Amino acid sequence: MTKGALIFAHNNRDIDYALMALISGGLAKKHLKVPVSLATDESTLEWMKTSGIYQRATEVFDKILVVEKPVTGNTRRLHDGIENTKTVPFVNSNRSSAWDLTPYHRTLLLDSDYFVFSNSLGEYWDNAEDVIIADAINDIIGPNRVGYHDRYVSDTGVQLFWATTVMFTKNKHSKAFFDMVTYVKENYQYYGDLFRFSTTQYRNDIAFSVAKHILDGFETTQGTTLPSLLTAIDKDILHSVDKTGKLTFLVTPDLNSNYCAAAIKDQDIHIMNKQSVVRHAAALLELI
Repeated sequence: MTKGALIFAHNNRDIDYALMALISGGLAKKHLKVPVSLATDESTLEWMKTSGIYQRATEVFDKILVVEKPVTGNTRRLHDGIENTKTVPFVNSNRSSAWDLTPYHRTLLLDSDYFVFSNSLGEYWDNAEDVIIADAINDIIGPNRVGYHDRYVSDTGVQLFWATTVMFTKNKHSKAFFDMVTYVKENYQYYGDLFRFSTTQYRNDIAFSVAKHILDGFETTQGTTLPSLLTAIDKDILHSVDKTGKLTFLVTPDLNSNYCAAAIKDQDIHIMNKQSVVRHAAALLELI
């Protein structure tokens, strides 16, 4: 059985997702000891060559899969700490194509802002479940900043699963799941009305959660899930990365105050402040 990770990266005018995917892919390859493939588009690939990371990418990625860049009106408000914010295009609506694109029999689908520093996810390669998703986030400074909509798709909706990490075996059961994700995406307004979530922005987390809920017989099941996502939100700032792999963050406990410090080491981490990742790209690349 072939095993490997798959990461999608589509740049916009503000965020270098390809650079983040290079870091994420390199860390996954190092700590999980499996090949990693990248799904990207022609314009992002050209930027990789222009910016000088393409050669490194060919060394990190087992395969670079060139796909059509999704056409989407999605935008997202990104924070870079408490004060700095901008609204940018958000191009990530083709993750449901992972089943068709993956070159592996067992695939770990990763967001480009998820960074693997352990072998925790490696414990699930031989799990019998066809599709496994992370079921929660674990805030870097505790539960007080985790809101209701971090746990449910809406005020009256179903449990929210996080498509940041998804592991699946390429078979007819997982194909049915990804087909359902695609169907939910294509009928997002209808499912928004049905499950009472906002359709202003397409979210993979919601589409994957609704698809799972439907295929589980419209019930909340107690099946296997991937580990909760240790998360630094986008109002937190990655402050420094040292050569031992320790990451130090400036975090805001109440989302609207002064910062305090928090550090992690040897733990997988979801860093939502993408600009701060890019600022520390050189140091992070040293870790792969």
